[in-house]
Formats: sequence, structure tokens, C-alpha cells
Amino acid sequence: MNKLQKKRLAIWVVIIAVLMGFIIVTSVQANRYDAYFSTEIESDKWQPLLETIYLIKNQYYSEQEIDENDLMEEAIRGVLKATGDPYARYLNEEDLKIETSDRIEGEFSGLGIVIAIKDDKLTVITPYQGSPASQAGVKAGDVISQIDGESTTGMPLDEAVRRLRGDRGTKVVIQLQREGIEEPITVTVVRDIIKIKSVEFELLEEGIGLIRIIEYHGRTNLEVEDAIKQLKLLEVKGLVIDLRNNPGGLLSSAIICSGLFVPRDTNILFIEDRNGNRETLENPVDKIVDLPMVALINKGTASGAEIMAGIFQVILKTPLIGETTFGKGVVQQIFPLSHQGGVIFTISKYYLPDGTDINGEGIQPNVVVENEEEQVDIAIQELKRIINEKEENVSE
Repeated sequence: MNKLQKKRLAIWVVIIAVLMGFIIVTSVQANRYDAYFSTEIESDKWQPLLETIYLIKNQYYSEQEIDENDLMEEAIRGVLKATGDPYARYLNEEDLKIETSDRIEGEFSGLGIVIAIKDDKLTVITPYQGSPASQAGVKAGDVISQIDGESTTGMPLDEAVRRLRGDRGTKVVIQLQREGIEEPITVTVVRDIIKIKSVEFELLEEGIGLIRIIEYHGRTNLEVEDAIKQLKLLEVKGLVIDLRNNPGGLLSSAIICSGLFVPRDTNILFIEDRNGNRETLENPVDKIVDLPMVALINKGTASGAEIMAGIFQVILKTPLIGETTFGKGVVQQIFPLSHQGGVIFTISKYYLPDGTDINGEGIQPNVVVENEEEQVDIAIQELKRIINEKEENVSE
């Protein structure tokens, strides 16, 4: 056997060894995720990837040593990007801790915006009310074209999130493209601790209460219940439910919050999996309020907030006032990985109770009001009309 043949044999021995190790690890991980996956990984199709990793480690010339962790993370990002899922993200160990903490506790350090990839552009779904981003003038629908002078074109979503988050008091310069404005807008935002108060409420005028649902996390349904109880004590005649700039959050929380307004066991949502199988979700909680309502929506109303708005519009015939919503009709899930990091990607699609698919389309308001300052006033007028009609019908 000549030297070339020996070298080739040695390479294939290493490749086979790596491949066998990959198959063993994959098998262990597959057992771990039996609840999620029923298909097996076809290892022969992934062999070229392993061969590439081996060749880079052993043949690639670089003046700097390759970090294997960086190589692994970029490979995962590449796989996620290839799915075409605009909501797919890789999470390193720190990201995973922050992400799961956000969903439960509703607190983090950063600008106070929710972002996604929309039409291949890094887009602001919503800025939280009172956040540093909101105070700096960032609006829902803005496209972030640069972060600290670096273009976001092709930037992975997880990297954009990481660049925007940071320690309290530090600054980040972002360049925005806004619909209707030709020149880019440059703003400097000072990061701060973002404490997401999930629900706010107040008494407006003449027996009208307002409940503002800012995001859905682990305790949102309890806060909504408390708001309803407090407003009932004030003998309100009707409610304005403000879902503007609500980016969603925990699906289960959005479902339970919506259920407080409709009868138990009502069909409130259809969930469709990757195989086209549809599951009907029924309201799991008791209805606790039966008052005339209107709801406020805008382009920052997304995901779980669109579910609530859709349930109101379809089941309760609640008038929606404002602008067309964002149009996020898919559900993501976080999957932890063996290195304490994780991935998040879309696992299902949802449809409104009447079968409407809102993904990429959004929900149309019954009354279009683009001016934000006018939206509450119009909502109050509409609610007063509904209350008066109800009282007239009772008197007759």
C-alpha cells in the first residue's frame, strides 16, 4: 500500500469514527426528544457535513486557530437559516437562560423592542411602551438596517438580538428605514433594565374601563383577572382592551387570557402541525366578564395578541379599532441542546376559530384609525354607542 493510499485510508478511518460518534450522540439525543420527533436522522445524508468539518480541522490554512465552538455554532445557524423560518434562532447558553427568563419573569436588559426577520429584513415587531427604544422614537414596522454602523443584511437573528441587548447604561446606535420616509433615521438608544409590566388598567370616563395587555408571560392571566375584578368594583359599563404593540409571548398564557372573555369549552383556535394534522383548542377556563367591549390593535399587535384579537372579532363580534396587525400566525418552541444552549423554531401554525389564516396577512380592524392619539378616543365613542344600544334594547 503506497503513502497516498495509506493517507486516504487514515482519513476515512477518522471520518467513520467521527460519523459513528455522531450517530451514537444522535441516538442519545433522539431518545431524549422522543416526545417531539418520530423520524430518524439519515446519517448518510449528513456525512458530507462531517467530512467538511474534518477537512477544515485538518487541511484549512489560517493564521488564526479555528475555535471549534464557533464552528459548531455557525453550522447550527446555517441549518436554521436553510429552513427559511424567519423566527428560527440559535441560542447559546447565556441566550437560553435569558430567553427562558424573559418568558417567565418578563424582565431583561436592553432596548425594549421585539424584533423578527420579515421579508428578509430585520424588523421591529413592537417597542415596549416607555422603553428606551420607544422614547428614542423607534416604532413598530421600522426596519433596522444598521447596528453600530454594521449592516444587518444577512445578520442572523440571534446575533442581532445579542448586539441590541447589553448592560444598563451602555449605548447602541441603530439606523432605521421607515415606510413613507425616504432617508434613513439614525437614533442612539441607552440600554436599561426592561421590566415588562404585563397588564395595566384604568378608569377612563363615564363607566368605561381600559385594560392594556402589554405581553403574555407566566402571570399575565392573573393580572388580567385582577384588572377585571378591580374595574367591576368601580361598576364599569364597558371595556376597552388595548392590544397595541403587544408582541405576544407565551401561547398558553394568551389562550388562558382570551378564555376569560368567552364561555368554557368554546372552540377558540385551530393548531396545525407539520403533517397537516389539525387540533381544535377549547377554552380551558371559565368566563368571568360579560360586558360590552371594543379592542385596539395596530401593526405591533402580533402572535398571541393576534390570537386574542381574532377570538374577540370572530366569536364575540367585538369591534377592532386601529390598524392591520403584524401577521404572525405560527408558533415557536425552544428546544434545549446538550451543550446547555438551544434552538428556537416554528413547530406549528394556527388558524382563527373561523379557519382564517392570518400568517403574513394580519387581522383587519373593523374601524381603521391610523393616528395613534385618536385611536382611544374613537374606541371610547364606539363603546359608548354599543352601551347605549344595549341599554335601549333592555328598556324596550
